[in-house]
Amino acid sequence: MSTIPFTDRELKKAWRELSSIVNPATAGERKNPHRLLLFYAVECGLKVVWLKRQNCTLFDQKAITETGHDLRRLLTKLRVDNRISLPRDLQLQPVDSGRTPRQGDITILHQAWRYGGECRAPTDLECEAKLLKVLEWIQGELK
Repeated sequence: MSTIPFTDRELKKAWRELSSIVNPATAGERKNPHRLLLFYAVECGLKVVWLKRQNCTLFDQKAITETGHDLRRLLTKLRVDNRISLPRDLQLQPVDSGRTPRQGDITILHQAWRYGGECRAPTDLECEAKLLKVLEWIQGELK
């Protein structure tokens, strides 16, 4: 897989723009495409915090390898208080008449929301609430 480096300024800009789109004031109208942008806002924000703590300005191949795409793992690497967490496992609505649930860890959440899936346990709304708490923490870190 090829990767493209991004600067901390680019990631911070992406975090701000994505965060503004998923403003909690619109929570009642939020659907999974909005939640997908929330997921990416959190991902960008966590990576900006990681760069800041590493005293780096470029998110390159080394940084990608170091952080990965697992937001739970990144929260652990950043030593975020465990009261701010993301679900470990997800269960999606089944595709075969309700028999076999689709499941995975937090890394499938963006795929579920990108491709029109719905989370069953925890629900989409519960995942959103957890992501909003992480986003709030990021805002405090990036003041």
